[in-house]
Amino acid sequence: MRVTGLLDEEAEAPGLRGAPLPSRRAPRSRGRRRGRVAAAALEVPGVLRLTGALGHPVHIEELPGDAALPHRHVRLELAVREDHRARDVARQVRTAVRTTLPDHPTVAVLVSGIG
Repeated sequence: MRVTGLLDEEAEAPGLRGAPLPSRRAPRSRGRRRGRVAAAALEVPGVLRLTGALGHPVHIEELPGDAALPHRHVRLELAVREDHRARDVARQVRTAVRTTLPDHPTVAVLVSGIG
């Protein structure tokens, strides 16, 4: 569902007043970022495949700046080949993903399988 406008401005929720509506390009650009993250992870030696143990294999979210500056965070779920050390592969994936995106987000890698 996409919001294209408000019919009754008086009925706005108090916390949403003045908040910009999402751009029509947001889902497409979000999909491109997920695709870039997935491609970077899959290029790392030892990555067998992306998994979806907790939902989508690539999660990108904006973290609020309560304790630190606001920033994006990426979580990846993947399976590692059995002939590679999971810790080493996870570190390489973190580095590859962090350098792929222009804002260099924090990255967490969840190894949900070895095969």
